[in-house]
Amino acid sequence: MNTYRADAVVLRTKELNEGNRLLILFSRAHGKIRAMAYGAAKPGSRKRGAVQPFCYSDFLLVRGREWDTVSQAETREMFVRLRDDLDLLGYASHFAELVDLFTPAGEPNEPLFHLLLAGLGFLGTVDAELLARSFELRALGCLGYRPELERCASCGGSLPRGPLAFDPAAGGVVCGECARTFPAGHRPPVISAQALAVMRSLVRLDPGRVGLLQVPARAREEIKNVQRLFWEYHLEHRARSLGFLEDLGRRGP
Repeated sequence: MNTYRADAVVLRTKELNEGNRLLILFSRAHGKIRAMAYGAAKPGSRKRGAVQPFCYSDFLLVRGREWDTVSQAETREMFVRLRDDLDLLGYASHFAELVDLFTPAGEPNEPLFHLLLAGLGFLGTVDAELLARSFELRALGCLGYRPELERCASCGGSLPRGPLAFDPAAGGVVCGECARTFPAGHRPPVISAQALAVMRSLVRLDPGRVGLLQVPARAREEIKNVQRLFWEYHLEHRARSLGFLEDLGRRGP
C-alpha cells in the first residue's frame, strides 16, 4: 500500500452514512489533503477525537485516486477553548475557510501551516478581532498577495499625509491623486492614517502580541472592510464565515 504520514489541521468535515466522515486537512508537508475516515463518526471509533474540526492531529493515510483514506489518527492538540465559545468557533471557522479557499490540494505552504496553528492557539488569549485581521494579512503574505501598505500601489510614490484610499485591484493603498483618476462611482474606499498604521503593526507584530494595540472601533471597522474587499477580490466571491462573524457582531455581548 502507498501509505504516508502527515501532521495536519482538520479544516472541515462532512458526515456520511455508516459513521464515515470526509475530511479536508491542511498538512505541514503535503499541503491540503482530501481524505475519507471510515467509521470515524461512530461513538467507539479511536479516530473520532482526532478528526474533529480544527483539531491538530497525526495521520497515517493511504493514497487513493480521488480521496485518500485515514488508516490511523492521533490527536496532538484539540484547542479546547474553541468548543464552548461560539465567537471563537466563528473565528476558527474563518481561519480554516480562508486556508481552504486559497490553497490548492497537494501544494505545501509551511509558513501558512504554522500561521494557522498560531491563530488557533492564540484564540481566547488575545483580542480575537485583531487576531483575525492579523491572520488575514499574514495569510495573504504567505500566499503571495500581501497588500502594499508602505507606498502607493498605483504609482509607486511615497504616501502623502492627506487622504488615502485602498484599491484591491491596484494591490493596496493608493494616494489621493491616483484615487481621483478612478471613474465616479467606482472610487476605492478611503482609509485613515490611523487604520493604515494599525495594519502595518499587524504585519510586524507576532500574532500573540496583537492585544497590545489600542484600536478604536472606527479604525477596526475600516480595517475589516478594506481587508475583506482585498481577499474577496482575489477569491472572487464572499466567504461563508464572514456572514457568520457579522451575525455574531450584531448579536452583541
